[in-house]
Amino acid sequence: MFSIRPTTAVLLATLTAALPALSAPAAAQTADVTNNPPYSIQSGDPPGFYVEIVNEMAKLLKTKVTYDYMDWAAAMAKVRTGSDQLLFPFTRNPEREDQFGWLQKLFTNTVVFVSAPGSQPIDSIEQAKQLKAIGVLAGAPWGKELAARGITTAKAYPTSPAMIAAIVSGELPAAYGPEIELKYAWRTGGYQGTLVEGKQIQTSDQYLAMSKNSPSIKPDDWHEAFDALQQDGTFDRIFARYFGTR
Repeated sequence: MFSIRPTTAVLLATLTAALPALSAPAAAQTADVTNNPPYSIQSGDPPGFYVEIVNEMAKLLKTKVTYDYMDWAAAMAKVRTGSDQLLFPFTRNPEREDQFGWLQKLFTNTVVFVSAPGSQPIDSIEQAKQLKAIGVLAGAPWGKELAARGITTAKAYPTSPAMIAAIVSGELPAAYGPEIELKYAWRTGGYQGTLVEGKQIQTSDQYLAMSKNSPSIKPDDWHEAFDALQQDGTFDRIFARYFGTR
């Protein structure tokens, strides 16, 4: 993303035009999420990459989002059967397509294998098939994706930090998931050396999803709020706090 330096008047006019034209504040919402660093962090500061993004969108919409933390299966069930509930980060696939509303794409992740410092990078599915086990995040689609590609050794872990700790201890030879998520867990864990990252295996779009029955949520307003964060640099500033400059 490139940046320009227009005059103050032009900048204000541009940002004003980008903001949602609200006749009244948007309705307050509840997001059902898990403790899933770096995206949503139940305790401590900062609160999580996507939590900050959603909070900034809500500010532009003159409303507030309340976060209800629970396990992933419970969060999906609550949003699927409820109304006016938000859920993130959520991967879109055929199985989920008609069960949820897809409010806004937040980011496209690069999905890779990672392994301990000094190991050989795992650049292909064929290499991964030789491993005794591969860590995946419980509730994420990566285990099913590996199974579809002929890998039967996926082992689910409750969090990305738990997977990284298993790699460090030698319990696990590799993990599979979004690059920024696994590298963030390595960095915040304070481990020495550099996590070995293989070549891109796939990409994954992550969404802010909602209940199919969501009469109080106006998608166009949320789209415009997200676009405004992209245009004024807010998205990039939040991204850099968690992952460094893109």
